This record gives sequence, structure tokens and C-alpha cells, in this order.
Amino acid sequence: MTFGEILYNLRTSRNVTQSELAKYLKISKSLISMYERNQRKPSFEILEGIADFFNVDMNTLHGINKNNAPTLNKRDIKTIASDLESMMNDLSSDDFAAYGGTVDDDSERELLRSAIKTAMEIAKLQAKRDFTPNKYKK
Repeated sequence: MTFGEILYNLRTSRNVTQSELAKYLKISKSLISMYERNQRKPSFEILEGIADFFNVDMNTLHGINKNNAPTLNKRDIKTIASDLESMMNDLSSDDFAAYGGTVDDDSERELLRSAIKTAMEIAKLQAKRDFTPNKYKK
């Protein structure tokens, strides 16, 4: 991916206009357009300004992804949230107490919720890393 494509994707994904970015960087809108079309290369100072504006590091602007680690997408987060809610509702049932488990107060319940959520996120990320075919890995 070229710098221009990365800049364009960052800008449009965050609903920022070329004019807004240009104003922040104190450069012209046409210069932003030239960067996005790979007709000009920005100076180091401009790159730093872009990184600050979008709150990303320089490696991101250069298209460098050191670890290619999988990330959770919106669907994964939604699935984890619904599964977690289902599990937490099951904690209230009499079946859970029958196995000797009790959650006495809200703080214990919140700690348990946090632990389960973290475990589910880690499991999902490991599954993505281990079972995603190479052709779909970035």
C-alpha cells in the first residue's frame, strides 16, 4: 500500500476533509491531494504532523506492520459481548449454584465478567492467528 493510499484511508475513515487536514498542517489542500495521489512526498515534519493528527505512529504511515497480529473486528466484539452476556445471565441461575459456585456481590461479578471477557478475546485472537489461511493474512 502506498503512502497516498494510507493517507486517503486514514482521512476518509475518520471523516476528515482535505481542507481540515491541510488547515491543521498549515499547508494547502492541493498539497494534501498530491500526497494522496502519490505525486509528492511529504517532508518529515509533515509526516510527524499527520501522525499526530491521526494518532498513529510513523510505521503505520509507511505501511509497516511489524507483527501482522490479527485484531478483533466489530463482529468479533459483538459476538463476544453477546456470549459474555449469556454466560453472565447463566451465573444467576440455580444450576450454577448447584455446582458450588456463587457470586456474592457486584464487585465479584464484575471481576468475573472482566476475566471471562479477556479469556474470550485471547481465545478469539489465537484462533484467528492459528486458523486463518495464509492468503488472508496481511
